[in-house]
Amino acid sequence: MVIGSKILDEILEAMGQHKALAHVLIGKLIAETDQPATAEIEAGNYYEIVDADILNGNENLTDHWWFDVHGEHCMFKNLITNQVLEVSLGDKESIGNLDPYFFYNFLQTTDSVKHLIKYFDNPFSDMLNLFEELERQNKMVHIGGVQFRLR
Repeated sequence: MVIGSKILDEILEAMGQHKALAHVLIGKLIAETDQPATAEIEAGNYYEIVDADILNGNENLTDHWWFDVHGEHCMFKNLITNQVLEVSLGDKESIGNLDPYFFYNFLQTTDSVKHLIKYFDNPFSDMLNLFEELERQNKMVHIGGVQFRLR
């Protein structure tokens, strides 16, 4: 896999978009659901987030976002666009974590960056190789396992 600097800049921008959207969606989840540990969550302990009832009586968050809290992650899916975003739960910094497979899935389901998936023949391993290269270039930091975060 050879990725030129222009494409790399687009991928880095997509990582920033992922993080920004993750913050928005976590905010929606906190504000629009009946979380039992609201004080702890608002203090940044996002590992306390659970699959809770939506306060407005709807089946989904505003703007057509469905969510599923599972383990240390929350998957969000827009029911209109089919965009998917998987967010790491932990603390406020954790929601910026990127997993190679989940980030590829974000690219694949996000219209504005979907064209970037053609640079990854093997979605998980090629993306992991890119993350490791970006770590060597001091653009990402390895969090643990296959989790990385932009510096």
